[in-house]
Amino acid sequence: MSIATDAQSQARVLARPDHNLSRQRISHNALKVLYRLCRAGYIAYLVGGGVRDLLLQREPKDFDVATNARPEEIRRLFRNSRIIGRRFRLVHVFFRGEIVEVSTFRASPEPPDVPDRWEEELHGPAEEPVNTPATPAEHFGSPEEDAFRRDFTVNSLFYNITDFSIIDHVGGLDDLLAGLIRSIGPAEKRFEEDPVRMMRAIEYSVRLRFRIEDSTAAAISNCRDLIVEAAPARLGYELLEALRSGCSAEICKVWRQYGILGRAFPEVEDRHQILGKILAAVDAQCERGRRFEDATLLACLLLPRFLDLVDELTNDEGRVDNARLMTEFRTVLDPMAGRLHLANHAVHLVHHGLFALTKLKRRPERGRQVIKLTRHEYFPVTWKLFRLGAEAGLFSDETHRAWARAIRRVDGADRGEPVDFVVDPVRRTRRRRRPRRRRQ
Repeated sequence: MSIATDAQSQARVLARPDHNLSRQRISHNALKVLYRLCRAGYIAYLVGGGVRDLLLQREPKDFDVATNARPEEIRRLFRNSRIIGRRFRLVHVFFRGEIVEVSTFRASPEPPDVPDRWEEELHGPAEEPVNTPATPAEHFGSPEEDAFRRDFTVNSLFYNITDFSIIDHVGGLDDLLAGLIRSIGPAEKRFEEDPVRMMRAIEYSVRLRFRIEDSTAAAISNCRDLIVEAAPARLGYELLEALRSGCSAEICKVWRQYGILGRAFPEVEDRHQILGKILAAVDAQCERGRRFEDATLLACLLLPRFLDLVDELTNDEGRVDNARLMTEFRTVLDPMAGRLHLANHAVHLVHHGLFALTKLKRRPERGRQVIKLTRHEYFPVTWKLFRLGAEAGLFSDETHRAWARAIRRVDGADRGEPVDFVVDPVRRTRRRRRPRRRRQ
């Protein structure tokens, strides 16, 4: 008999009067998905970080649903949906400004596929497979088995929309109350299944201000070398989730203390103090509600190494060997791009976005210079890096203000306001040729 089956009678259930999770704080679209599945005769629970954050009185970043309906059945219920995933198929239900992810209860302990958001942004949109063969039946399981195959106890709580109760199969409520991040099952085994879970444990502990349970922390130290074997898509996805979390400076600091940062991203290990200042500026902007594109966040990681190269290749007259700089920087960028499977367009934005910083080190001399530079598609990346670098003390604040004034004049918006987003680059279009006249 499996552990999950043994635990079925031991599940802890909190009735509605015994907890503080209210439907009023759940997304209207997520409720719509839950109710439609229940009306169709299926079991449907709100699961994962959404339940955890609602119990902690935090704002969830998204809402996930787990059900006993198969992906094809979910797809038939929601016309506004798409089946994604390779090993495990999920269903994304699309609403205006929100995606609700719906998964079938699973018995397999393997990690789920990375959400399509990472692949679509950096690899292009994925098409829904035609005539996809059904997932083997043994991958599907009961709610109890699904709870035990998840990563940490605080992420394995279920919210039952039919009676508004909280269902806990793994002791997540006790760990939530104690402020603990605890692995479900033997931690080393779970980290061997998916090394990225080590990064997630640290990320959760920082964001939630929780302590990592002792055996889980010891397993991270013992298994840290496995991080180089992590799936590239999952590694990149977790990296970007940390960078846009508003706690990226502290997360990267703790990653480094556990020896994970240098193993996963050796390009950023050397100048961790400078990186901390840059990420602190990113976190401050995120706290104000600002959002950064993936290319900008990846460029922030490489900014300290890029500035080192600029210093190395600057002569006594203050001129930079641009050709050599671009070549040398590719030797830093290409290995990271290869490990994370970055798309060529993302690499282009990071490469040229950083390189254009060398043109902003001096005050603008001509309006034509400003116009020419701001019309490039990579300039928004450059400008945001320049602004973050100025806040971190890496660039002259006076030079930054001079460029901001020049850009406002070029944009026709010289109102003394800060420049947040530069004019969209001009897209070149081919001139239409006039049709040739037919000879009479």
